[in-house]
Amino acid sequence: MTSAVQRRPGAGLRPGALLFLQATAFLSAAGTGLVVPVTPFLAARLDGDPAHVASAVGLLSASYSLCAFLAAPALGALSDVVGRRPVLLLSLVGSAAGYALFGFADALPLLFLGRAIDGLTAGNVGTVFAYLGDTTPAEQRARYFGRVGAMFGAGLIAGPALGGVALKLGLKAPFFLAALLTALNAAGSYLFLAESLDPATRVRAVPWRKLNPLSQLSGLLRLSHLRPLLTVGVLFTAAVVSLQATFALLAKDRLGWGADAVSFAVIAVGVTDVFVQGILLERLAKVLGDSRVLGLGLALVVLALATMAVVARHPSAPAFVAAIVVFAGGEGLLTASFSALLSRAAGTAAQGQAQGGHQALQELACVIVPLVATQLYARAGMGAPFWAAAAAAALAGVLLRASVAAAPAAGDGA
Repeated sequence: MTSAVQRRPGAGLRPGALLFLQATAFLSAAGTGLVVPVTPFLAARLDGDPAHVASAVGLLSASYSLCAFLAAPALGALSDVVGRRPVLLLSLVGSAAGYALFGFADALPLLFLGRAIDGLTAGNVGTVFAYLGDTTPAEQRARYFGRVGAMFGAGLIAGPALGGVALKLGLKAPFFLAALLTALNAAGSYLFLAESLDPATRVRAVPWRKLNPLSQLSGLLRLSHLRPLLTVGVLFTAAVVSLQATFALLAKDRLGWGADAVSFAVIAVGVTDVFVQGILLERLAKVLGDSRVLGLGLALVVLALATMAVVARHPSAPAFVAAIVVFAGGEGLLTASFSALLSRAAGTAAQGQAQGGHQALQELACVIVPLVATQLYARAGMGAPFWAAAAAAALAGVLLRASVAAAPAAGDGA
């Protein structure tokens, strides 16, 4: 019997591979959905002061993102040399180890070490998109990216639901469950996922300078047709991350919600993601094109963030839930349509570099934005980070048309 990993790479996307990439996205998101709603409550055990808790949450998020920023370009470039499968395996094993250490930790330094290990091996999302870029025609990438994104949304449904059950065993139980799910994902990838990158198209070697994230990003940003599009990506990432860093704090402080209620809010995000990316996105992309879908997503994100800012001043659970759903819909449109535009702009030879570089820029934003957002929340008022994020998303929308004009290879007739 021929193993999946023995089949010839570069022969297109097989149905079995798509199913497994969807499973990878599902399990990755389930792990995230298990732990993100719990982290503010775990931090609250260290200090009951809401301002101190907000700072701790921001620092934990930033530590992960700093390590991912340092590692993501190297992992992306490495995948252009050795293939996508080995890098995906490394990323998954590292995430499983990081989750497990986070669960065992009984002191703040161990919490940071767990996040650092997870961050240094973070590359599964960028690698999955590079895999799709290797194996799908340019005109169909938004469709396939949307299918994988829908499974990410499904994982966000399942993760908090599983986390709610695990919480009955203790506040740290969701972290151990996330480690188990990620380890199963790694085992499945090892056994069943074929390599996608044809040896004939691989880069021969990675110069040492490309292992330096700043050097690699400098080279990537010198590509004029990618630079405006990457700027849009950083701005909308900043908006998304700002909400992710503070919405659980807002729910806890202004609505009086506990970890279970916050987990169910994340489930609402997942349900919306499944609908938007699994059903709506493909139809919208055919009618509007990727760039207009991206613009629509940005508009929805701005609306949701402004609503969150109002909730911070005038607490309302229905408005909070509505804002979460609208935000999830906009973010679902953003993620897949942006990845499709970037993939088409990058061309065949630089899928790993472009996706890894974009992930590094995202992680750099994730280093800075949670710290800024949580400090704004603690010191300038609970609504301040949401207004700032809405402004970033609005600016991304203004720059979007120019970015598409500067990247004709990513054009979609919009």
